[in-house]
Amino acid sequence: MYVMARNVRRTSTDVKGTAKKAGVAGAPRKRRPRNSLSQDAILDAAEELAAQGFDAVTMRSVAAELGSAPMALYNHFATKDLLVDALLDRVLSRFKAPPTSDDWVEDLRRFALAHRRVLTDHPWAVAPLFIQPNPGFSSVRIGELGLEILCRGGLSTTDAVAAFGGLIALNYGWASFTTARDFDPNGRGGEVAALLKMLPVDDYPLTVAAADDFGAYGSDAHYKFALDQVLIGLRETARPSAPT
Repeated sequence: MYVMARNVRRTSTDVKGTAKKAGVAGAPRKRRPRNSLSQDAILDAAEELAAQGFDAVTMRSVAAELGSAPMALYNHFATKDLLVDALLDRVLSRFKAPPTSDDWVEDLRRFALAHRRVLTDHPWAVAPLFIQPNPGFSSVRIGELGLEILCRGGLSTTDAVAAFGGLIALNYGWASFTTARDFDPNGRGGEVAALLKMLPVDDYPLTVAAADDFGAYGSDAHYKFALDQVLIGLRETARPSAPT
């Protein structure tokens, strides 16, 4: 959509330039009224662009999407980094804390699934969230909830932090593993099984035998199995006195 809009703008500019050469005054480009921008409007436009590829998000491209001058954005976000921080914090703010129960392991499962859902719903944000040093207070809120569940399970603070890091790494790693494939459903990711079956079976007997399973990499069933193993291990690690 942005590419089409950009092309339309270029066409309009060309027409305007041609009109000037012919001695005809071109119509002025329509701009947003002064002081009509808001942080939410800017973030809406930035997210529209990010969904097409995060590299598309620049102060200039966001301003163009809004029909505004780039300098107008700096009244709300002094730098692109601050805009990105706010955008990623907005994504994580959509994390919906699941209801708690008497079973801390089940609560942890729901927590992991809810966090994964945020990443699945925003595949463009996976890599930026992973590397961004300051994703905002929404990240802190998620961390606080995860630590509360783990400490309720009887883990020490040190072990709780390690376990929380493991769960988050599982989700980010899993999302990173599948994001590129999902962005390009017609790419070679869908040919994994067929490619593996072409390997010499004498050299790679186990891989060839598991080709169909490898073809389903990143599936919900695979994720559930991996998460279950983490949760089983954490239940065993927790103090025996902790409620289950």
